[in-house]
Parts: sequence; structure tokens; C-alpha cells
Amino acid sequence: MKCDNCGVREAEVFQPHTGKRLCRDCFLSDVQERVAREAKKLGVTSVSRVLIAVSGGKDSLVLADTLSKVMDPSKLIAFNIVEGIQGYNREDQVKELYHYLRDLGIELISTSFKTSVGYSLDEMVSSSRARGLNIAACTFCGGFRRKLINQAGRDVKADLVATGHNLDDEAQTIIINLLRGDVRKLMRVGESPLKLSDKFVMRVKPLRKIYEWETTMYAFLKGFKFQEVECPYISARPTMRAKVRDLMYALEEKSPGFLLRLVENFDRIGEEVRRESKLTTLPTCKMCGEPTSFGREYCKNCELLISAGLRPVSS
Repeated sequence: MKCDNCGVREAEVFQPHTGKRLCRDCFLSDVQERVAREAKKLGVTSVSRVLIAVSGGKDSLVLADTLSKVMDPSKLIAFNIVEGIQGYNREDQVKELYHYLRDLGIELISTSFKTSVGYSLDEMVSSSRARGLNIAACTFCGGFRRKLINQAGRDVKADLVATGHNLDDEAQTIIINLLRGDVRKLMRVGESPLKLSDKFVMRVKPLRKIYEWETTMYAFLKGFKFQEVECPYISARPTMRAKVRDLMYALEEKSPGFLLRLVENFDRIGEEVRRESKLTTLPTCKMCGEPTSFGREYCKNCELLISAGLRPVSS
């Protein structure tokens, strides 16, 4: 069967949300063009420096590849974090990432939880469990990843931080925050970057309209070598996100395009709510000096270390 776009080459990929059958080249071009449109809409292509968070997974590789095609790669700086998970973070993966980014003309800088926080993720989880606390590894990991990425963005004087969150991630975040009734976090989701502190580098998600299966297929067709093994902490203890993901995949299968419509509709609603709301500057943590939520003396990250017995309150 011929490609529905070019009508010349054989179709290799079926897009359920468009009903099109595309050849390899037209599929890759389609993803690149959609990322380029989103990147321009988010202001990524008009700034001087962008920090891109890269894990070595398929999404971050697709992010680096597509952005390098719409802007000068010298304006991109990649940032990698080794969380410190036994059997999961491997040195050879970081080397592979370095060589790939070097070929694109993108500089790579990196750190680890152990270096920047003082403890690996395994050590944080182990210490919290020893105290009988039921804190998920993802709670530690997500908070400290965001903190270190933001710090790196400030250090390199980046105008924006770009992450590899795809459409599935974005839709799941919307549903999770709805289930939790977290209006403030819901207001942070959307196309327009939101900045509630001078210490924040605005974050953007150029892949937020690209399905996860599309980033997987893109990476496969481009021959990328990426980490395919799921984090052992997620496998051992499924999070709310994992449960929401399964539900949303079922809805998408029954109604192709559901996730895309969800995000696009929320964008329109979210923008109206944000225009009518008065958002004030966030306070700062009395321990580390980073932004924290309203009503908190300490940021969530410092609270976690205090609870796990890894940081005294008086420090």
C-alpha cells in the first residue's frame, strides 16, 4: 500500500488519530514538522540558549534530534542526571548519549543525585524505608530532577528549559491533577510557559503534541539506541500515573485522537483560567533558598530529606 502523503513510497506506519498510512520519510517529516510548530509557538526557536533535559530514553533523543533540525545546535545544551538506581543507570548509556549529542553538535553536561544532593536515589529510598515511611521513589526522583534541571538552566543562563514530555505524559498529568483536585498544578499545564519565581527558568515541552508510540517509532526508524528497560521502582510499585496511563490507553484505543483532543481542549480552558487568575510569586525555602509552595517553610525536597533522616532541620 502506498503512502497517503507522497503516494510514491510504501507505507510503513499507520497513524490511528489521522487515519493515514505513511512511509518512513513522511512519518519522520510529519513528527519533525509538528515539533517545529510547537517549538515556534512556545518561543523555543527565537531565544539564545535552551537547556534540554536528556535521560538517554527515546523521548529525550527525539527531542534533541528534532530541535537540532529547527534551530542552531550550538544554542542547545543537553543536561543529564544519573539518579543512582542499581542496575538501571549505566555508564555505557551516558557514553552513548554523549556521542550521539556530539554528532548533532549539542554540548552535554551532567551530574548525579549523589554529587548534587549528597545521596543517590537508592540511598534516599533505603533511608526512608528504614524509618518506616511509605514514600515512593518517584516522589524523591521527580522533585530532585526538577530542582537540578532548573539549577542547571540558571547556571548556563538558559532562556528556556525543554523537556521530553510527550502527549501521553501531558494528558496523564492533566487527569492526575484533576483526580487530586490540585488547581494550582493544573494551571501550570498548558502551552504558554508559566513563571512564578525569578529563580525558575521557564519550562517548555516541544513534544507535548506527539504520541508516545510516535516517539518510539521515530527512535526505531532513526536507529537510536535508547534505554528500553522500565525503572525497577515503577515495576515494583505502580504509581497513580501508571494506573491512569493504562486507563487512557484503553480510551485512546476505543476513540483514536482522544489524548490529543483532551490536551488541546484543556489548553483552551487553561488559558482562560490563567488570564482571569492572579498568580503571585512563590515564597522560598528557608533551608535551600529555592522556590516552595505557599504556606510551606521548606520545599518538598528538603522536607523529604528531613523526613528520611538525611538532613537535620537546623542545617
